[in-house]
Amino acid sequence: MASEEDYEGYIKNLDEFAKSALVETFNIGASRAADTLSQMTGLTVNITVPQIEVSLIKNVPEKVGEDIKIAVYIGLSGGFSGHAFFFIDFGDALKMFDMMMGMPPGSTTEFNEMVQSAIMEGGNILISAFANALSEFLGAEIEQTPPDLAIDFTPAILDFALADIGQHCDYTILLRTQITMESVEFKEHFMILPNLESMKRIVETLLGGFV
Repeated sequence: MASEEDYEGYIKNLDEFAKSALVETFNIGASRAADTLSQMTGLTVNITVPQIEVSLIKNVPEKVGEDIKIAVYIGLSGGFSGHAFFFIDFGDALKMFDMMMGMPPGSTTEFNEMVQSAIMEGGNILISAFANALSEFLGAEIEQTPPDLAIDFTPAILDFALADIGQHCDYTILLRTQITMESVEFKEHFMILPNLESMKRIVETLLGGFV
């Protein structure tokens, strides 16, 4: 079994080649999520993960933004255990809802139940696609909880997950996610916080592919 020192070493020392392999994996999921959203909305949707970052857990709120955010959360278990979040700004959420509903961006000004439901479904599609791509990469089935939506300051949203992962490591994986619907661009964040054994599994799979 991996020790806490092993875990921190694995994630802290991921080289650029390993990060590129993970970026490729998550971009497969992003492409599938874009296809699903395109079919659902009738819009041209493109989703990419331009980069992956290994970040100190204490710096995550600063990188995502410490103001009030909307977050979709899904818990992961089975062949991969951890926490997954999709963060979006209020303004972007309203604009994305308008586009999903076929309305001009700026039409909706209130984050009501209809907006919440649409954003949670969009976040669910994105996280599920990422989780399924990771499942194929690892060759393991990943179970997902029903999505949950939170509206709060970033540190408060992340508190329970960071406390869980922070028991084992000071670092986590942060993905910058670029979403384009027609010609409108959204730059949001997807974050995955694997537990101890799951991070070890990612690295072992990466290393196994290089030999």
